Amino acid sequence: MKLLFSVPTGYHLRELVLPLRQYIENDSDITGVYIVTPAAAVAQEIFSDFSSKFSYYENPKDMAGHEKLLQHLAPDIVITDTVGHDELDYPLLKSAGALQISTLTFIASWDNVWKIGRLMQNKKPIHIADHLIVWNTMMKSHLLRLIPSVREDQVIVIGAPRLDYFSHDDHIPSKDALFQYLGFTDTSLPLLHFATTELYPLDYVVEAVIAAMQRGNIPRSHLYASVHPGGNMKKHQKLQQLGVTVRFSFGRKDPAPHPAFAYRPTQEDIYMLVALFKHTNVLINHSSSVALESMLAGQPVINITYGAPFDWIRWKRSPVSHDFKEHYVDVLADNGTYVANNKKELIKAIDRALQNPKEKQAAVTSTLQRMVTTTDGTASKKVLAEIKKYVS
Repeated sequence: MKLLFSVPTGYHLRELVLPLRQYIENDSDITGVYIVTPAAAVAQEIFSDFSSKFSYYENPKDMAGHEKLLQHLAPDIVITDTVGHDELDYPLLKSAGALQISTLTFIASWDNVWKIGRLMQNKKPIHIADHLIVWNTMMKSHLLRLIPSVREDQVIVIGAPRLDYFSHDDHIPSKDALFQYLGFTDTSLPLLHFATTELYPLDYVVEAVIAAMQRGNIPRSHLYASVHPGGNMKKHQKLQQLGVTVRFSFGRKDPAPHPAFAYRPTQEDIYMLVALFKHTNVLINHSSSVALESMLAGQPVINITYGAPFDWIRWKRSPVSHDFKEHYVDVLADNGTYVANNKKELIKAIDRALQNPKEKQAAVTSTLQRMVTTTDGTASKKVLAEIKKYVS
């Protein structure tokens, strides 16, 4: 059995290939794995820990080149993380379909069906695979509404392989190791994690938290801000000026062997990231997916639903504000997070979360069951078993 994966970027590597790797390498039914990636020329650097079962091929330049590559490799199935959200996935799916090679798309994130809808609105090319795997039933229902030609039996609900790492307790670094990694010396202080976005600044939230700490309204804490690995650190200089420890999300590495792989996390990076969620006392964010990771780690989450002072127009027009009217409704449905509609509610929520971190545990459990589906660390095994079912 031969599998072909599309890996256009380091994000795609993290979503599926990395968590499935150990199971693929130990599976005697799988004799070869082809990775089609724009970074094939530097594969030895990016995929250095992978076994000889994996081989690497550059993305062809046109559709004819894709068909020629697939005819040469003759994989039993072609697997992507998107149906065209990453433009390099589309020609692989299209060519495989023309050659009657089985195709499967793991829709990599819980909000990506919304992105498929936007692609369709903008007349961007997409190709629906023969089989699709999603995180949850809401995604499946949305997909069936969005694309009536998709049959219900084409869409399988499993979960997210990359979240399996949260169950690997033996590999997750300790709080002391995390604090040393972040440069914090006092492990007795709480850790507040601000998950920033490139779409709207979080400076005003951090300023409010610092002022509350100075007044004694909340305990003195370590302040850490994560920046999206594809983000621009210059946008977050104000946070550094405020004394916050600011870093790219673990796995960003400069210089990059290929522009699409500046983010190329190792398993060690991912376990340290899990440690961050496990040992953070409160996660503060607008509408980020990391809220689910914090819930999975058993730590409280605060969602900020208001903008900076005197910034009403920009806030109302921002994608972040729109999130709360679209896909993020699913995250908030069970009341598993604290929702801060203003500065006063933010400080009150931080205080409550620090005093009683398990206050919302029942709601969190419900949210994870709805959103993540598989929370026991077996999603990777289930996804690979599903892939094997659909070989040509």
